[in-house]
This record gives sequence, C-alpha cells and structure tokens, in this order.
Amino acid sequence: MITEIQIKDCACFDHTGVTVNGLKEINFIYGPNGSGKTTISNVVADRNKYPQCQIAWKNNRALKSFVYNRTFIDDNFGRSRFQKGIFTLGKGEKDAKEIIEAKKSEIEKLDKDIIRDISAIEKYNADNAFTEARFTEDCWKIYTQLKDTFKPAFKGCAIKNTFRERCKAELQNTSALLDLAVLKEKAASIYSGSTELRADIALIHYHSLQAIETNEIWGRRIIGKEDVDIASMIRKLGNSDWVKQGLAYYSGKDDSCPFCQQKAPQNLEQQLNEYFDETYLAQLKTLQNQKTAYSNQTAEIVLDVETLLNSRNDMIDHVRLEEIKRVLILKVQANKGKIDAKIKEPASVIVLDSIKQEMEHINELIQTARNKIAVHNDTVKNLSRESAQLTGEVWRYVTEQLKTVYQRYQSDCATTAKAIEGHEMSISENEGRLRLLKDEIAKLEILGTNIVQTKTEINALLGKFGFTGFKLEEATEEKGSYQITRLNGERVERTLSEGEKTVITFLYFYHLLKGSIERDSILTDRIVVFDDPISSLDGDALFIVSHLIRNIIEDIRSGKSTIKQIIVLTHNVNFHTEVSYTNENGLEKLNDETFWILRKENDFSTIVHYDHNPIRNSYELLWREVKENADSITLDITLRRIIETYFNAFGGIASDDLVSKLDQKDKRVARALLSWSIASPDEVNDGLSGTFDSEYYLRVFKDIFEKTNRMEHYNKMMGEHTGN
Repeated sequence: MITEIQIKDCACFDHTGVTVNGLKEINFIYGPNGSGKTTISNVVADRNKYPQCQIAWKNNRALKSFVYNRTFIDDNFGRSRFQKGIFTLGKGEKDAKEIIEAKKSEIEKLDKDIIRDISAIEKYNADNAFTEARFTEDCWKIYTQLKDTFKPAFKGCAIKNTFRERCKAELQNTSALLDLAVLKEKAASIYSGSTELRADIALIHYHSLQAIETNEIWGRRIIGKEDVDIASMIRKLGNSDWVKQGLAYYSGKDDSCPFCQQKAPQNLEQQLNEYFDETYLAQLKTLQNQKTAYSNQTAEIVLDVETLLNSRNDMIDHVRLEEIKRVLILKVQANKGKIDAKIKEPASVIVLDSIKQEMEHINELIQTARNKIAVHNDTVKNLSRESAQLTGEVWRYVTEQLKTVYQRYQSDCATTAKAIEGHEMSISENEGRLRLLKDEIAKLEILGTNIVQTKTEINALLGKFGFTGFKLEEATEEKGSYQITRLNGERVERTLSEGEKTVITFLYFYHLLKGSIERDSILTDRIVVFDDPISSLDGDALFIVSHLIRNIIEDIRSGKSTIKQIIVLTHNVNFHTEVSYTNENGLEKLNDETFWILRKENDFSTIVHYDHNPIRNSYELLWREVKENADSITLDITLRRIIETYFNAFGGIASDDLVSKLDQKDKRVARALLSWSIASPDEVNDGLSGTFDSEYYLRVFKDIFEKTNRMEHYNKMMGEHTGN
C-alpha cells in the first residue's frame, strides 16, 4: 500500500510540489480539470518516468499498480483493433481455486511474519542505537576529565564519535598501565616544553681588551728631549705638560714669553721644538690609538650584553646579567676618564681598572645557558619517541577506566546482534517459502486460466445495464485477444458513443483488476487508481461505474481481495458523492478513508487534506433545500431538478407506466415533475407554481420514488441530517 506520494517539477507542479501523505486503504482526491490529477495517476503508473517524484510504500513493499486513465484507454482501445485477453481462473477449476486460496492464505501469513520480523529488527536497531549512544557518553565523560591534561594524546579525537571509535581501537593497547598521577607528571615534562631546537649562545671574547688595559703607555711619563738647554728649566718646573700647552700660544714673532710675559730669549721657539721631538709625538699618537681601541672594544662588549638581555632568552639569568652590566659600564666609563686625563697630561701615570672579573661572570652566565640549551635540544630530539610512548600510556589508562562499561556494551551488542541474526534468518526462510508458493500458484494459474470467463462476465454486465448494441468477442485474427462487435458481427471500435466507450473500457479495466494479462499474475496483490472514470458527458454510465467502484471498495474492506488500496481522482461532484457514499455513514469519513482537494492557483497546483468528506454536491443541496425550505415558491422546480438528476443518472424511468398508477389529480403533478423525460424544454418550463400547495408536491414527489422502488435513496437523502 502507498503511504505517501511526492509530486514536483512536472506538469502543473513546481519545484516545491505537493505531498499526499497518510494515505489509507480508501482515498478520494477531488480536483477540477487541469489541476494535476492525471499527473498523479501517471506517476503511480510508472514512477520511473518521473525520477524527481517519490512514492513511499508500507513496509517498503511495492505492489503492482493498476491505473485507469486516458493513457490506459488509449493503449487498450485507441491504438489497436484488439484488446489483450484477461486471464482469470475458470469457473470449473474449483479444486485449483481452493488450493490457490490456501496457498495465498499461507503467503499472507508469511508476509505478516516477515513484517513482524522487520519490525523486530527495527526495534533491535533502535536498541543498538541507544546502546551506542550510552557508550559514547561514557567515553566522553573520560575525555572531559582528561582533555586539558592530555590534549596532545587526544589530538584528532575532539568529537564524541571519533573519540568513541578511538576507544574501541585502543582496546588491544599493550602500553604500560600507569597511575594517573604518574601520567600527569610525565605530561607536565613532555607536553609543556617547547618542541623546537634552541640556538646556541656564543661566549663574549675580551682578551684583546686586556692587552689594552695593561699597555705600558699608561704608566710612562711622556716628556721632551733631556739634552736641550731648556730641558733643565722644564725639569726644574716639573711640568712639561704645562710647557707643551703654552707652546701653542707662542708664535715666535712676538718677543714676549708665553709663560712669564717677559722678553723671550731669541732661540726659545727652537729649543722648545727640539725638546718636544718626534719620539714625544709618536708616544702621544700611541695614547690616542689606545683610547680609540678601548672605546671600540668596550662598546662592542656592552652591545653584546644588551643584545643578550633584549633577546629574553629564558635560558639565561637576566637579573644577574643586568647587575654585572651596570658594574661593567661604570668601570669602562671610569677608565675612559683616566685615558682622557692621560692624553691631556701625557707626563702623568694612570692604571686602568680591569673588567676581567665582570667578563668572567658574564661568560659564566652564558655558559650556564649554553648547557641548558644543550640539554633542551637533546630532549627535543627524543621528544617524538617520548611523546608517542606517553600517548600510548594515556590511552591504556582510558581503556582501563572503560573496562566495565565496554563489557556491558559488548554484551548488549552481542545480544541484539544475535536477535537480529535470528530474525534475518527467519525473513530469509520465509522469503524462500514465498518464492516457492508463488511459483506453485503461477503453475496452477497457468493450468486453470482462460480469457473466456472475462468476456462472458463483461457481456453479462453490458446487458444488465442496458448496453445491448455491442459485445465483446474473442478475436479470430489475434489469439488471446478480444474485439468489440455489433450483434451482426461488425467491429465497431471507432463508432462507439462516449458513454459506450466509457462503459466498455471501464468494464475491461474492472475485470483486469480481477485477473491479469499474464497467466501467472492473476492473484498478485495490487493497488488501483481511477483518474476521472466519468466525464461530464457520461450520465448514463455514472451509475454503472460508481456501483462497480463501490464494490471494489467493499472488497478491499473485506480483506479478501487482491486489491489492497484504491485512489479515486475525479472532477465530477456527483460521481464523487456517489462513490464515497456508504449505507452506514452516508458521506461521513470512515477510519480507512482520506479526502483531498487539488487546486490550481497561479499556474501551480496545491493539495489540501480534510478530516471529513469536503464534497457536498449540488444534488445534495437540492435535497437540503426540500428539507429546510419546503414552502419555497420554487419548490416544484427544485423537485423536478432532483428527479431529473437522479433518474437520468441512474437508469431512467418509465414515465407512462408510473403516471398510469396515480389518480387523476396526482397525474398532472407527476407529469410536471417528470416533464424532463417526456416534454420539450418549453414544456418543462411551463411551471405549475402556485397551482398546488407544498404538501401536495412533496407527497407526489415521494410517490414517484416509491412507485419506482427507490425509497431507500429517498429515505437516505431526506434523513441525512437527522441521523437516520
């Protein structure tokens, strides 16, 4: 049975489309022409032609679809002179029928058993899903407890499902089982450190500076030449530096002495220049060079220390290094002052403070850092191995914590797996038995089937309903087929009236539902779809078609038919009303029914489901007018329209015979009410309004139904809203 139909992207259905869901055994879809009814029937007939559409079957079991629509009519009555024969079991094949029915009953039982097994498997699958979800949560609890400490070990497992699967994969872990405290200690050592190699730090070289600090030039008194006459005077003054400075103020052109302002000796300038000779000047240059060298080298040393401090290298003692730097800079600045004083007074003697001690302390700090770097780099080189080992130990701990939980998980999974396996074996066995039974039924059907019975039954129905001008015969030119002929044997496929064609095609389809074109498919379960079997021109055929469809519905409700579901699509209000009517509930919805209205708006169709029968036709409204407004001045017109509609649709009426049974007064009223069948349109409109009172019209109206043995319909319509 179909439970849902989805139609989209075809005909008058847009990309969103419509969904007809919750379908039951009996389904009625009402819609005007062009609203998409035929598209729905075509999708059911061959869903493969509409891949964008979907059909859902109960228990995923698709049944054979029989669809009566324009395509069926064209295929069977429009393109060939012959109609394929319909195989049914012959009337005389009683034993075969009983055997087939017995086997079919067994098939139904096997189908129920398979459905039961499928339902059981679905339940066990749901249990499995619950077990899996519970185990997932148990695993995740462990993760949340350990993730912050052992994040590197859980890399790639930060999602519940992936962590659960990793837990399963680690069950065979053979790493050492360590205590959590030990694991945390190892993680602090391995996971917290840097994994990058650190660059080495060079020691600061200062030995060339020591040579400057101990140069003999600092302790030498730099004075002029001693064998010059003026040397004794300079020696007596004891201040050759003062004389050297005063020389700069003596030009040799002025007679005044730059030192005493007296008249200078004639050769004073010559003697002074001889005193401060080339040796003296060379020593002064040495002083200047040593000063430059000292300044440059100490600047480089201080820059190296500052660069080290600015690097923020956590391997070195920055605080201690900063202290030593300050002492170093003070010593360097003091020595620079001494050197400047020496250059100013070359005859003075100075001793530079050595920075050797500070440099040794600095290099000791650097060496300590270098040792740490070496240890770190060795650790990094071995970190991959140690990290992998720790990861294995962490997962070993995790699986140990889940040991009891996993045992329960395995037990539950094994239980459901065993149960599912049992049901799957049962399904397999039952399906094998089904195939065997169906093969046996097919063989029995082939032995006892024929197409004659269908022809006989169709012709009997044609005669019963008054269609005696043609009949169905076995085709002589094409074995196993039918042809339509007049009573004289003439084929008349092309000359059938609309009503005749509707009846014969419908009867052919109706009997096809009871049999099959193939010999071995007579008793195959099926669903049936009727798409507008009655057009607006088929008043004579409405009774026949609706009566037979209601027979199909009753067969479905009996549970003994091969037809398991019916879908009726129509635009005809009267037909919808007749075919959906039941003696017990009238037009009220039953539990095995669904009702829908298909509408086309803005070029696209939509569908609406109703929890009641939404179609109340114009015919019903006429009856309601009689019951609720019997004193209307147009009562006679309303009564005449009811009689016309009913008797025209359901087989006509012998007016003269009926009128002859009434007294003279009633005959006149009856003739007026029956005027649709015995008079011209002008005579019909020659109303009798006001001639008789309402009660008189109503009494004669009731007599007409009584005299034609239609009181069941009269009582139904008059008592519909009283609960009768």
